[in-house]
Amino acid sequence: MDVSGPGTAGATLTELLECAASGTGVARFLGLPGGPSVQQVPFAQLWRRSEAAAAYFRESAASPGEPVGLLMTAAPDCLAALLGAWRAGLTAVSLPQPGRGVTAVEHRAALAEICRRMEIALVAVPGSALGLAEGVARHVVDVAACAGFGRRWEAAGAGDLVQFSSGSTGTVKGVHLTSRALAANVLALLDRLGSAAEGLVCCSWCPLSHDMGLVAATLAPLVGMGRPCGAREVTLMPPHWFLRSWLPVCSARSATVTYTPNFALDLTARQLRAGGSPGCDLSTLRAVVVGAEPVRGESLRRFAAATAPYGFDETALCPGYGMAEVSVAVSLVAPARHWTSVRVDTAALGELRWEPAPTGLELVSCGPPVAGVQARVPGRVGRIEVSGDCLMTGYTGDTAPHWSDGWLVTDDLATVQDGELYIVGRADDVILTAGRTLYPADLEATASGILAIGTDHCAVVADGEGGYVVVAERRRNDSQSLRSWQEACRRARRRLVERHGIGPSAGIVIPPGTMPRTSSGKLQRTRLRSLYRHDQLSEETAVRFGVPHRGG
Repeated sequence: MDVSGPGTAGATLTELLECAASGTGVARFLGLPGGPSVQQVPFAQLWRRSEAAAAYFRESAASPGEPVGLLMTAAPDCLAALLGAWRAGLTAVSLPQPGRGVTAVEHRAALAEICRRMEIALVAVPGSALGLAEGVARHVVDVAACAGFGRRWEAAGAGDLVQFSSGSTGTVKGVHLTSRALAANVLALLDRLGSAAEGLVCCSWCPLSHDMGLVAATLAPLVGMGRPCGAREVTLMPPHWFLRSWLPVCSARSATVTYTPNFALDLTARQLRAGGSPGCDLSTLRAVVVGAEPVRGESLRRFAAATAPYGFDETALCPGYGMAEVSVAVSLVAPARHWTSVRVDTAALGELRWEPAPTGLELVSCGPPVAGVQARVPGRVGRIEVSGDCLMTGYTGDTAPHWSDGWLVTDDLATVQDGELYIVGRADDVILTAGRTLYPADLEATASGILAIGTDHCAVVADGEGGYVVVAERRRNDSQSLRSWQEACRRARRRLVERHGIGPSAGIVIPPGTMPRTSSGKLQRTRLRSLYRHDQLSEETAVRFGVPHRGG
């Protein structure tokens, strides 16, 4: 079954941004290290600063099409350097930020390997990251030197972007996108936001090294500043600010649009229930786009209930599905249209069949495809295949994408119902055990309820011996004894056997802050599997059950 959105025009991203620079839109930056707590920069001024960056890159002997590495944070000089690289016709390579549990040495080695593979001679980073990036390329410079260069070049280039994945699925891959592909998807996203994009005020804590933070939450609002009745402001803050500042900043700026991965909904709801963010007014929010990882119905409900006293309208919750390979957005529920979900039989799902069941696994609709994107799923349940004018040209290096008759075959499993995508999970996360196909999200929903922790603190991965393990990350200030945790693991196993027919081979409890995640907060399942299989998890306690158990 396949579905598609209407087509989009063929402008380049730099053409759209140049148009926006003639307007009155403003970019605000919070939490700049060593600087003012808030820096407000008219986008027209940011655009002029990008002329200096363009001159710097061209006088550094960089020729059109050549790659330049950028380690980007929410800072004006970083954006000026990115825009300058594009205007100089260069390929801007967005380098990944370190994920949780990754040491500085490991991250520096990863950056050096990317630079080697892509033959990057020049890397521009914030001044605070100069030590981290030392030696990763022939030249490592401060982005301030680029944006503050003494000469300007009014270039009109349209350089490409290489967006490196966050590493949630293992090998970090560089996704190569043209300026026209980015423009097509940005316009499609603004189109789907509809009235929420009129007079748009966007607040974001998502990292600029991630497609949601860069393309959706930054470039789309900037482009929107050049549209009639378009965007007025974008406010960017460091990712680590999100729990204490995300909603207060949305309130203070009267934000209309914001973006978040699903895990942040649960953490924020928990904080609000504990009495956080008094005085917040969230009544202006018209779109809270939820994506970057599977969207859970329970998370949406908890967030809506926790924010209702602050004036939040739950119809502003907009689940979506996206990936860097299509710039950012594949599908999205439009604002003001309440999200929907269905429950399906997990045993049937394991056989790639679709059978509604009142007590089955809840799958949330991520809406129909945005303009210019086509999506299809062979059969009732299968891998998502996408096509459209916003797709990547390919991966960098030796990694080859899987194409089928011109359609990109993804690693995500879904179904299409009434023209909308329902995401089932990732194909490489599926657990095959005892002749059954199990989905981690389903197992995690069961286990986390018994363990009394949120699904964002519970993960299920294959154990490498034909079974699976449950990994529970204790919350900070948790006062339970290890004996209590061991008993909770035993209860969780009994419930997993009752509900799913197969229990885990182990229940493992790890300390707070040790669940491996990307810089954007997504669970790194591949890394978690590897840590477990190589006995490198920081276990506080574990209960081993032996071989997978079948039956009641």
